[in-house]
Amino acid sequence: MSMVIESTADYFESSDGGVRLWIEQGSAIHIKAITEHNDPVELNAEQALELAQVLQRYAGCLAE
Repeated sequence: MSMVIESTADYFESSDGGVRLWIEQGSAIHIKAITEHNDPVELNAEQALELAQVLQRYAGCLAE
């Protein structure tokens, strides 16, 4: 899975669409991480770190 992203201030999606994160109504982070075959998404260390950075950024937005 490539983690090339489409990202806005409150939406993140991996290039293959397997991982999606978004902030909904300014109060919660939603995560969807399944493949098109309903399997769990596998991340390597680099991808996991990138995802962690996005989660931290979103958490910071909610804490404001």
